[in-house]
Amino acid sequence: MNNQKKERREAQLAKKAETIKAYSSDIEMKNETEMLIDGREYVLIKNYRDGFQVEKLKERFSSILTKYDYIVGDWGYDQLRLRGFYKEDSNKGFKMQSITKLEDYLYEYCNFGCAYFILKNLDVKEPAPAPKENKRPRRKRYRDNQKNKTKKKTYPRKPRSEIKNDVRFEKRERKVNNKPKKRNKVSVTTVQNKKGSKRHFTIRQKD
Repeated sequence: MNNQKKERREAQLAKKAETIKAYSSDIEMKNETEMLIDGREYVLIKNYRDGFQVEKLKERFSSILTKYDYIVGDWGYDQLRLRGFYKEDSNKGFKMQSITKLEDYLYEYCNFGCAYFILKNLDVKEPAPAPKENKRPRRKRYRDNQKNKTKKKTYPRKPRSEIKNDVRFEKRERKVNNKPKKRNKVSVTTVQNKKGSKRHFTIRQKD
């Protein structure tokens, strides 16, 4: 049973190694500091505490890093982490992505005294320009969208001849009752009480 588990584990590790190798980058060292990573030139300008390891860099390198001027690799818990930075006078990215903020990055995000290295990219890949249709100002796009929302739907009117023939507009005459209303006969009766005061009562007779 243990032998089967061991064989299964070895097969999983071998498959994982093949996958990593298939997606890993190609690094060709010209000398101790100069190299080609996927055909692009890089220079190792700092290697603190021997943080630079070629095999680990092959596994962790990604093509998204080719747009940065510098690549910093730092170690934590036996894991290599890569982060890109722009050169000092670059207008790209955020302020914390400038190489001038490297000390702040190492102090805030890296383990104290960790090993790290810095690569300089000699062949920076510029990002593809945005399509022209997306360069329209946002304010203009917003106004156009508002205009489309406020447009009222118009419906064709029917000719008057059709309206006259429509059953919904049929005229109906109201019946008027011209018979005079009957009035009830009214009689007044005067009653005198013992004290001599008089009271009047009105009696209405039904038809």
